[in-house]
Amino acid sequence: MFAQLGDHIFQGLKTPSSMSDNEAVKYAQIQRINDKPTIQPTGTELKEIRLSIVYSIDFCEPSDEIAALKKSMRNLEVLTYLTGEGQILGKYVITSVDTTIQQCDANGRVERASVNVNLIESPSQETTEPAGRALTSQNPVPEPPAQPIPAPAAEITRDIAEAKTKVSGIKQTVTKIKGKTTELKRGVREVRQMANDAQQLYASAKTKVEATKKIVQRASQLPTSLGEALKYAENLATLDDAVDISVLELGAIQLSESAHKLSTHAAPVAGFAGTKEAGN
Repeated sequence: MFAQLGDHIFQGLKTPSSMSDNEAVKYAQIQRINDKPTIQPTGTELKEIRLSIVYSIDFCEPSDEIAALKKSMRNLEVLTYLTGEGQILGKYVITSVDTTIQQCDANGRVERASVNVNLIESPSQETTEPAGRALTSQNPVPEPPAQPIPAPAAEITRDIAEAKTKVSGIKQTVTKIKGKTTELKRGVREVRQMANDAQQLYASAKTKVEATKKIVQRASQLPTSLGEALKYAENLATLDDAVDISVLELGAIQLSESAHKLSTHAAPVAGFAGTKEAGN
């Protein structure tokens, strides 16, 4: 869970894509003769928080989510703001809910909308009981603290990018061996370690792909490409010290080509992360 505002829970794909807060101190200027004014603190301004959220029909009913936020605003509810780590930031009221409809069906049903929710601190006031329950929880606050849920697509593309860096290192090592700046035995050990790292990164990405149905739907070629890259990485990771340079070079070329192909197939996953997981 990213955060909870009263009964409104922001987690999973409903995690805000951005959050900003404003905290300020007030100062009074005291005039002095023939000199610059001096300043004196007179108090603090009320804290403000702004949340930007994307709601999509893929994972919720956007109209219901927006209506629930507006209901809390119109009822002047004072809501406790709790982070996913269990930290209570204070009590806030919703001052505005700015909605931009991005997509509707033929009947006008909202399928995708971006919402900016503005909050202002409400100190020293009793929390009001919301008139309506939140859409994702029947119990407001007392739940074990949870870590924010990372975006699967972002993690997959990160794993692939890190693995590609390892593959580039393998090619550089092979070049050094051919140029006689690195001895074969030492170079094989370096290739074996980098291939082992790439193997683990590709295996990690493949597991995340298989566990994320929507990402698989938007990148149907990615699981196959991951399997191919994983096979080449496994081949290099099991080389022995006495391997022939031609075998080493061929394996590096195969893994490099596979890494390039995999990066191309990963593009739809990154696009999905930007459009469908803008809130994770």
